[in-house]
Amino acid sequence: MKRFAGFVLVIVLLLMPAVSALDYDADNYRKTMIQMLGSAFDASRGRLIDLAVFDAIATSGDPLYIAPLVDIAYFARSAELHRSVIAALNTLTGEQMDWQGYFEWAGANDIALPPHYDDFKGQMLAAFVDPEFTRFFLPGVMQTARINMVEPVWGGVTVDGIPSLVNARQISPEEARDEGHRHEEFCRDGDCSYPAADELVFGVSIDGDSRAYPLRLLNWHEMFNDVFGKAPLYAEPNGELVCHFRAPTPFEVRARSGEDWLLIYGRSADCPRSGWLAAADVSWIENDGAVAPPELPDLAIGDEALSVGPQGQIWGKPVMLAYCTLCGAGVLYDVDIADLAYTDLNGESIVLGDTALEFGSSGLLMRSNKLMYDRNTDTIWNAITGEPAFGPLATSGIVLDVLPVVVTDWASWLEAHPDTSVLSLDTGFLRNYTNGAAYSDYFNSAELMFPSWQQDTALIQNKEMVFALRLQGEAKAYPLAAIIPERIINDRVGQTDVVIIAEASPERDFFEPGGAAVRAYESGGLVFSPGDDSLTLLSDDGRNWQVTEEALIAADGERLKRIGGHLAFWFGWFGFYPDTLVYGAEAQP
Repeated sequence: MKRFAGFVLVIVLLLMPAVSALDYDADNYRKTMIQMLGSAFDASRGRLIDLAVFDAIATSGDPLYIAPLVDIAYFARSAELHRSVIAALNTLTGEQMDWQGYFEWAGANDIALPPHYDDFKGQMLAAFVDPEFTRFFLPGVMQTARINMVEPVWGGVTVDGIPSLVNARQISPEEARDEGHRHEEFCRDGDCSYPAADELVFGVSIDGDSRAYPLRLLNWHEMFNDVFGKAPLYAEPNGELVCHFRAPTPFEVRARSGEDWLLIYGRSADCPRSGWLAAADVSWIENDGAVAPPELPDLAIGDEALSVGPQGQIWGKPVMLAYCTLCGAGVLYDVDIADLAYTDLNGESIVLGDTALEFGSSGLLMRSNKLMYDRNTDTIWNAITGEPAFGPLATSGIVLDVLPVVVTDWASWLEAHPDTSVLSLDTGFLRNYTNGAAYSDYFNSAELMFPSWQQDTALIQNKEMVFALRLQGEAKAYPLAAIIPERIINDRVGQTDVVIIAEASPERDFFEPGGAAVRAYESGGLVFSPGDDSLTLLSDDGRNWQVTEEALIAADGERLKRIGGHLAFWFGWFGFYPDTLVYGAEAQP
């Protein structure tokens, strides 16, 4: 019923006649904002426009109308309407600017909002773009919002218009090579390699499960939801190890051998179609099939296997990578929330229990940064901070934990992780997955595509790449230009001593958000220097340490864990962490 209200107003706007010029009451915010929206909607349909409402707003002198005027200006579809809206803004603010100027001014000044503004904004986006936007702008949502609701701006697509990947198929490097040559439409300059040796991938390794996600695909999807985990698959119970079956690919369980082994049939990277898994490694998919696990045929006593069995999957860790292409930041988050509960806008208590949040693209931006939403509660989240911005979980206190991810070239990742899988080109979506096809002009330009009022280019230009860390409430940026020559950086962030390793990526004929593979680790107070090769470090107590994706490991077994960090364009990081420290700036006069 809540979503239905949005459709009703859109229909009303389609049918409503122009209101009388004598019927304006600037003290009635709800009615006046609907009249503003009606005039803008008439303009978008080429109808006769009644502009008297904007004159009445200007005459009122009420600054609470600045926010809805800024929003209407964004969707002004006629020069006449645009002039009236800007004239009203000139009067109310005392400034003389264009839409972008007013939008940035409103954000920088944290302007006050009128009553019913959240409902107005949702109805405006529903009328001009997509009725699904009303899901996020329910009446009253701004009362608990953690941001100023004037800042979210339409990013040019509908809700989920940029489709996130959910448990997308992973394949072996050999399968990927064959896919590349099968999809000749994605060859670049005659090179059909998939992935190409020098192309950039997001590399993630969790509990020994290593996976690669090429940027050429993620540039189109900007997000993946996945589950990391793997378990050994055997030819026979207690037999020869065949491969490792990966989460979250579902499989059928067709038989058992005693209580400890299950015969499965499914598809996983570099694995045969069937084999044996330890029962302890299997998570049963709820409500699937009528056969309970104890009732499976037991091959150990001569039963015959089922032709079709109940479904299961490997236990794993749910994660989500939020990739803001516009701000150059791919942040990997832990999305497993224990005992999730919240109170909705009607005061009803909702208990979801242990929950893995699944995320999609909201179609909204804030300071040129992606705003995403979780499909569990329709809460809007900030992609670069991992915090809920507005919606049901705004007051939950939840902040998503950042996990380690690296942006590196495929050849380097494959060499270090020969057992890696890689995202399949067959994503289920029709996109041009050619290297450099998406956002190339933007990535290779100094200009921003959308407004971002909080900028500082005194030391670093907007689109210079930095490695970003935040620990114990302290944020710090490491410009790649400063850390690549040093390679090993010993530092302290918050109360944590860290060591950062930066390896320059191969140069290509076009740029994507990358430039170096950067990893950060706790240092435990030790000071590190380069070891005998790129995979070893030497600590000041004389020990050698192996560099792995999850930790630095000494010969005596001591481990120093990896810290979650990520790359970003400088403006994208500074836009939400203006108090950030900057490595190397300490030496500036």
